[in-house]
Amino acid sequence: MLRPNIGDIRVALYELSSICRVMAFIFLIPILFSFFYAGEINLVYLGGQVIVFVLPALVMYLLYLVCSRLGSSEEVRRKHIIMSVALAWLIIPFVGSIPYIMSGTLTPMDAFFESMSGWTTTGMSMMINPESVRGDIVFLRSLSQWVGGIGVVALALVIFMREGTVSLDYYSHEVGRQKLRPRMRDTIMETWKIYSMYTFACIVLLIILGIPVFDSINVAFATLSTGGFTPHAESIGYYDNLLIELVLIFFMIVGATSFLIHLKVFEGKYEMLLDNIEFKYMLYILLLSFVFVSLFMFLGAGYKSVGDLFDIARSVLFHCVAAITCTGFGLSDLGVWTQIPQSALMVLMYVGGVYGSTAGGIKLLRFIVVLKVLKHTFDKMTLPRSAVLRIGLNDQFLEYEELIHIMGLCAAYVIVALVGALVITSTGFEELHALFLSLSAMGNVGLIDVSSNVWFSMSPICKMVLILLMWVGRLEIFPILILLSSFMRWKKKKD
Repeated sequence: MLRPNIGDIRVALYELSSICRVMAFIFLIPILFSFFYAGEINLVYLGGQVIVFVLPALVMYLLYLVCSRLGSSEEVRRKHIIMSVALAWLIIPFVGSIPYIMSGTLTPMDAFFESMSGWTTTGMSMMINPESVRGDIVFLRSLSQWVGGIGVVALALVIFMREGTVSLDYYSHEVGRQKLRPRMRDTIMETWKIYSMYTFACIVLLIILGIPVFDSINVAFATLSTGGFTPHAESIGYYDNLLIELVLIFFMIVGATSFLIHLKVFEGKYEMLLDNIEFKYMLYILLLSFVFVSLFMFLGAGYKSVGDLFDIARSVLFHCVAAITCTGFGLSDLGVWTQIPQSALMVLMYVGGVYGSTAGGIKLLRFIVVLKVLKHTFDKMTLPRSAVLRIGLNDQFLEYEELIHIMGLCAAYVIVALVGALVITSTGFEELHALFLSLSAMGNVGLIDVSSNVWFSMSPICKMVLILLMWVGRLEIFPILILLSSFMRWKKKKD
């Protein structure tokens, strides 16, 4: 049981300092595009462009200087890393909203929403017309998702794959424990390289298919991070190109696949991909969802021609992949879909991608365990009392405490999503739309099923709820509770 105290906050803030130092540099990267879009060399104009990125970089560097002076002799433990990451995913979006505000792109509330959506790789946007926004600001959105995406992978490797968990036990069996620990830093660096290579490959393919270079960079960043931001209000529907959609489907699945498996693929062990239980389940669920929703929409709408079936299948396949990989790309208005297809997308958003990937949701490994628990419960009801049944993956039995943790997390996920939906409903949204938005935000998906007019007229309360859901979903609930517990102890001691 993790019981943080005052000293833990100090250690967590010290650990946060290294993140702040890296972020100070990252906020300066969009300046390259400021020079490009400045046109003629006008120092006054260019200075105004650049300052919107220099200021958040300075803020992050000052935070680094302050936090780095909070050194402690206490040993750094997992709870400290959890607390520092929870704080980082709150502080970085807050500071990251400065460029949107200073450039006049968004109001403070919308800027914080956009920034949180970016860094958590959600993809929900408050930009009505991205085409009219400065290129360096648009690039910042995409960069935030790309950095946030690899940050999620690092988070999974360092925090959630702790000793005794189903994730570490399973992937230790798949990859080899010596590949995970104690060389975790090397594993993360190798993951960075593979992530960058996939991104570059995606950029090149999109350029070959006719997408402008700037668009290709932004879309590729959002694809591998399973984020969903694009430079156009119509999302991927703007390009209306089947080949582009197929390329993005491939790379969305790549982003939603464990990078521990990618490590083995790059070593030439391609069979590891098809042997991975999460990857196989993702393909099975995708196929089942695609066939079911396509036939339901085709037969239910009374379409007759083969062309109609093709158009439906094209849209359904793309959106099903976008939902389970937690990528907020869209081809068309999901608001015109009926309740059953929308409900299917909600299930996919809840399940999410593979452990150790950039995707959100509860993760397929946990979903598989839940299915095994349900089967175990049914078997216990039908078999003799003397029968001994245990739940396992890859011939490895799962401990009772880990099963309780997984079931508790999945239940807590549903409860938080339902509470979020209730609050959203109170602001004027219909129940199904509210639940869809709640699951989309908490799963860091980004899909929306309401019209643009309804979306952009959303109340501040609804925006804050979605912001909180993005944050909670990215950190998978329990780190938030650890952080809150820590501050409650500090407050009690202070009083």
